[in-house]
Order: sequence, then C-alpha cells, then structure tokens
Amino acid sequence: MDYVGRVVSIVRRAKVFVRHMEIEARDSTYHIVMDVEGPADEIGWLIAKLDKLPEVLEIGRTQAAPAIAVAVREGR
Repeated sequence: MDYVGRVVSIVRRAKVFVRHMEIEARDSTYHIVMDVEGPADEIGWLIAKLDKLPEVLEIGRTQAAPAIAVAVREGR
C-alpha cells in the first residue's frame, strides 16, 4: 500500500481535479485508473512525476471529449 500512498501524494500536489479513481489489487501489483481534469501543463507535470516513480510500470494518457450534448425533442 506504500506505493499507492506515493501515487496519491503526487496526485494531491498537482493542480488537477480527480473525477474518478479506481484501485485494484492483482497478485503483487496495484492497478490504478484515474480520470483527472485540469490544465494541460498540470496534467503533463503529473504524468512526468508518476513516470519517475520506480514502482510505476506503465502509464498512459487518453483524451476525453470536452463536452457531450444531447438534444431531446418533446412529444406533441
């Protein structure tokens, strides 16, 4: 759990909003999935810091859609 604590500590220092975080223990590894929102430079900083941790085996970044609009037409 120390590894998870280090990851959470770094995430708390970044100027980002954590929308969702999921942690799953598998065998001897922890898989952490995060959905964060914030300025691009802060997200870049967060990725760089997490990537420097020796415990982090893999890190990925995906771009989410900035907005989704749904239109509903009222019935007559």
